Amino acid sequence: MSSYPVDFFELKEKIRASGYKKILLQLPEGLMYNAESLVDSLSDEFEVYLSSEPCYGACDIIVHEDKLTVQFGHSEIPNIKYPSNIIFEEMFSNKEFDGVVKKFLDSHRCERVGIVASVQHVHEIEKVQKMFEKNGIVALVGKGDSRIKYAGQVLGCNFSAARDIELDVDCFVFLGTGVFHAVGVRIATGKKTYVLDPFSNHVDDVEAYADKLMRQRFGAIALAESAERFGIIISRKIGQKREKLAMALKEMIESAGLKAYMIYGERIMPESYYYNVDVYVNTACPRITYDDYLRFRKPVITPIELQIALKYKLWENYAFDEIVNVD
Repeated sequence: MSSYPVDFFELKEKIRASGYKKILLQLPEGLMYNAESLVDSLSDEFEVYLSSEPCYGACDIIVHEDKLTVQFGHSEIPNIKYPSNIIFEEMFSNKEFDGVVKKFLDSHRCERVGIVASVQHVHEIEKVQKMFEKNGIVALVGKGDSRIKYAGQVLGCNFSAARDIELDVDCFVFLGTGVFHAVGVRIATGKKTYVLDPFSNHVDDVEAYADKLMRQRFGAIALAESAERFGIIISRKIGQKREKLAMALKEMIESAGLKAYMIYGERIMPESYYYNVDVYVNTACPRITYDDYLRFRKPVITPIELQIALKYKLWENYAFDEIVNVD
């Protein structure tokens, strides 16, 4: 937890202001290992419960009428109307990027760089921007759409902060860990993208990861072209529900003389999907399509991939599935 410090004095002030004595802590998987220390720091004043449900982002909240939910590690999504009994504790990392930025500058050259980050590192964007500019490199930061709280922030389902400046940069750097967000930036913008990881002090070019993902996606589209029965996956989560989109896809499938079935739920467990369909179309969290593809017994595609399979769009119009608005 030392890399993601919590101001417990300020957090307790927020909880007191809410008027709740019972609180539910909702943690992403990466923070669950130290959940007990969070409870210990708050239980002197509040009745603390730990949520056993997995948490995948600010779109994935759990609230109970008699408790205040404290969601750790994410920022609220501005265009979602949340219940009143939830607060977000963002937990910014205290890791600095000086070393890994220097490593990038020593080994790569982009005249105009776009900077994006996960929420844990958005507070470092301005400092990194100044480091690039001191080395004679133009460094730009996009604002993003109504789903984005901070300039330069990217979500697993939204890369609008990158698309905002894609025509003005030669490459992107992603401040954070893991390759998924950076791969999303690469596919969404078509620009070379690098991960600058402050924990490992490593620079990672995501080109190979993006190529592998695209081969998988084109294979899924090819399978969908011969499908006759489609299962449309819909999430009821507050930040993922795209039921109107699902209905439009159903009409599109049926207008092609094919069958469509609506599958609606809270938790999407690929291993439990035994439906008699040829292909699933996912309108829930886009990461389900990309990360959990091999867990499904049948191919799973995005709404855009469905349009390509049904010849409503050309292969050249391929785009990463992003959520802008929800129902």
